[in-house]
Amino acid sequence: MIIALDARPLVTRNIRGPEQRARNIVREWAANAPHHRFILLIERGIDNRSDFDRSFLDQLPGNFITHLTLLGNYSLAKLPWRRAIPINVGHDWDVFHSFSPGVPHSLGTPMVNTIHDLSCELDPDVRATAEGARERWIVRRSLRRVRCAVAVSKQTRHDLLSLYRIQPWQVKVIYNGINPVFVPEPDQQLRAQLHNQYGISQRYILLVGSDIPRRNYQRVWEAMMIVWKTHPRLRLLLAGRGKWTNAPIYRQAAADGLLDRVIFLDSPSDQMLAQLYRDAMLTCCGSSFEGFGLSVLEAMACGCPVACSEIRSLREVADEAVVYFTHDDPESIAGTLLELIEDPEYRRQLRLAGLQRADHFKWSTAAQHLLEVLETVAKTGSAPSDPQPVAAYDEGL
Repeated sequence: MIIALDARPLVTRNIRGPEQRARNIVREWAANAPHHRFILLIERGIDNRSDFDRSFLDQLPGNFITHLTLLGNYSLAKLPWRRAIPINVGHDWDVFHSFSPGVPHSLGTPMVNTIHDLSCELDPDVRATAEGARERWIVRRSLRRVRCAVAVSKQTRHDLLSLYRIQPWQVKVIYNGINPVFVPEPDQQLRAQLHNQYGISQRYILLVGSDIPRRNYQRVWEAMMIVWKTHPRLRLLLAGRGKWTNAPIYRQAAADGLLDRVIFLDSPSDQMLAQLYRDAMLTCCGSSFEGFGLSVLEAMACGCPVACSEIRSLREVADEAVVYFTHDDPESIAGTLLELIEDPEYRRQLRLAGLQRADHFKWSTAAQHLLEVLETVAKTGSAPSDPQPVAAYDEGL
């Protein structure tokens, strides 16, 4: 089978959830799908962008990429920086997959896309933006063209079926996996580096992700103001993309005169982030909206106790391996944090439960089940119509 892939998530320096999913699945295919051929499609002009980065492609086996072809205005051309063989649209591959909602207007072959969340529809802060409007247009347009949509959680699948006129058998759930770097064993050298570079020596609560409204950092901050009344030496550590000095929570900490209680890390590597999870007293995820909740899964895989909001997508990922709070109530957040801070045995039990739970989420499983969906769509022209189409896999979940 010849599979065409939207390769844009594979050639950018900005590594978010969709890019992580794409790279991990492609890496698994490169190692374990020798009987298939892959054609990577790049949009016109992407190789001239400042965030363009081909280093991931260079890590793949030389025989994995059959063609690396530029796609623009639904026509194809050669990329100057890599040999590419001209191909005929709709005739040289059996199925097309996009790791994001967007798909081309028409390729003449069955298409499958990935929906990570519907914040463009359901998160009021995103919905009100121009980017949210653009994303809504892309999702609605693409769902009219794909034979099957892959959702990263049952919650996202539920949202798709609730909002759009699509049949249940058209949406398959394939969960994200966990990167191999997120393991409980500490890296002593990296621990020393973080201590020397950022002064991380005291106990801290970890928040992961940029300060966007749905991260709910304002209410977490209000909760920390309660926590600090009895635990003033505890630190708050925030790790995310971009410059924290531009973030609302940085300005809030400065206005409250509490910058000395907060540590900000800009764009840590996965290795650094894994060590931050290991050394944290606990990870707090207070999100008001998530499509999956990758930071919760990463924390559990590193043996870090997790306190998180009660929203359905996080419950789906974490089940009973974390402790929940009401995300819009700072006193509920503070009470949950204090319960964990003051009970080492409770934290130990959550570590063990989290490690066991995280073991269910593997990229090898995700890659295999996505390949099965693509094979079925390529052969039949439609999604697998199994009697219980809630998920492509959910054994033990």
